[in-house]
Amino acid sequence: MSPKALAVIRKHQEELEQYLRKKQPASLKLGTGHEIPLPESLTRLVVQALARAGAGKRIVLLEDNEEISPEEAAAFLHVSRPYLVKQLEAGELPFHWVGSHRRLLVADLMTYKQQRRHRSLATLQQMRDEAEDLGLYE
Repeated sequence: MSPKALAVIRKHQEELEQYLRKKQPASLKLGTGHEIPLPESLTRLVVQALARAGAGKRIVLLEDNEEISPEEAAAFLHVSRPYLVKQLEAGELPFHWVGSHRRLLVADLMTYKQQRRHRSLATLQQMRDEAEDLGLYE
């Protein structure tokens, strides 16, 4: 994205964040002059999308019950497809077959990602505690 586009994104993000802080209703103004009110939850979603776009990240909206391929799931988790397939075969992540192809539900993938993050954080905390006990961490 161009610097000009990023500046516009950040400006709109800040404006919407102010609306949220002040508990003011936000709306979309159409070219026809009509305004569509936005619920707070959707305004928060737009703010998050603008923040990610402003950081140069891609934005993808998926429904919880949407099915994705192992290739898409591996890309989402930032792991290789063979690693993901091993996790599927080990029963770490639920999937189902559609013909001869595996499919995963986005909701299951999100749950797995959260569990993986919690396990990583717990392991890191355990390592910190052990380092403190040994006097290696200040």
